[in-house]
Amino acid sequence: MILDERVPAPILVVSGPSGAGKTTVAKLIASSFEKSAHIAIDEFLRFIASGWVDPRLPTAASQNVVVGVSVAASAIQFARGGYTVVVDGHLFPDGAEGMSSICRASGIGLHFAVLRPDLATCEERAAQRPPGTGRFRTDATSVRELYSRFTRLGAYEANVIDSSSSPADAAEAVLAAFHCGRLELQT
Repeated sequence: MILDERVPAPILVVSGPSGAGKTTVAKLIASSFEKSAHIAIDEFLRFIASGWVDPRLPTAASQNVVVGVSVAASAIQFARGGYTVVVDGHLFPDGAEGMSSICRASGIGLHFAVLRPDLATCEERAAQRPPGTGRFRTDATSVRELYSRFTRLGAYEANVIDSSSSPADAAEAVLAAFHCGRLELQT
């Protein structure tokens, strides 16, 4: 069901490792648009009441697909309603390609930014999180493992934004890349 007859708004995914500043930067980006929605993938993971599998494990593949499709469906509905959607969470290039295919079938452009500060910054930021805030481990080993998955991204290195400095600087850099079309996926 299309809620608005206007051209759908775009969707911008802000991804990266733990401690990259995804949620803070995504909120800043969303606030820069007249009409926007901020969707945190972590919130969708919390919907799983029973049968939770750590999303980093190979056995979580089907869970990750279900969560990803659920996020995409929600984002698409907001975009159809004219809201620029900013999605934040751990989304790797293969997930972004899948989401891009779903969006393209709905006539909606998907943009993909990977925030990636240096590893020490991620470790420091993750260590500052209060214990028990979320389902993800923030110990140094887990942070390093996840960080390594956001290095050597091949063609997606062009989508990387350094978020080592302030969240405002990172948001500004993402918005500049978004507005010039550098982050749009063409899959």
